[in-house]
Amino acid sequence: MSLKKEYLVISIMCAFLSFFLVKTFGNQVYSYDIGESTSVKKIQELMNQLEKLENSKEELLERLQKLEAKISDHEAVIAENIYKGEEIQKQLFEARVLAGLTDIQGPGVEIILNDRKKDNIMPGEMYSITDFIVHDSDLLEVINELKAAGAEAIGINGVRILGNSRISCGGPTINVGDDQRFAPPFVIHAIGDPDALAGYFQRADSIYHILTFYGLEFSIKKLDNVRIPRYYGEVDFKYAKPVKED
Repeated sequence: MSLKKEYLVISIMCAFLSFFLVKTFGNQVYSYDIGESTSVKKIQELMNQLEKLENSKEELLERLQKLEAKISDHEAVIAENIYKGEEIQKQLFEARVLAGLTDIQGPGVEIILNDRKKDNIMPGEMYSITDFIVHDSDLLEVINELKAAGAEAIGINGVRILGNSRISCGGPTINVGDDQRFAPPFVIHAIGDPDALAGYFQRADSIYHILTFYGLEFSIKKLDNVRIPRYYGEVDFKYAKPVKED
């Protein structure tokens, strides 16, 4: 077998291993049946179980990172020996960024969105209490404005937002991504031109003015470096297929 084929086979094997680890990691669900009564012993058992699951999660994450590092090494070698090295590596990086499968960093903004503080609500205000809390539609508006302003990557409370990411109401919490649920405050990070991202919320029809009108907390900070983690979960295209060229 030639050197090129060996590198290609190793890279494919690592990719498959990485995929199965991501799938296993993404499918872990922490659920416990406490029952009708909970004793101190039962609580200790649950805490021990939780600790084991957390340790297992860290081990899977470490294995995943090692496999992805191997894939990157093999891709670099293949690119150097078969293709135009710098160009193919750039395309691979851009593909990973678009798919959300790599940690990235760069200049951008940090937005903190929170409910209005209860002690700031006056008894005589003619508004519903629901006007003073962050809704899933508010988060969606903020994400849409960041995208329109040119954000290249977005994360909410450390969860990478992709094109098909869910943001929906979950009672007192908001569902973000596959199975994460968060209560306010919501910390949103976006990578892009800090001035363009922050300036977009100064438009007259921005969600910023609506939420601050009702007294919700909405702060925007420009940062020289923002770090957004990769997406952890299953990426499965059941219906979308590549177009074959004639």
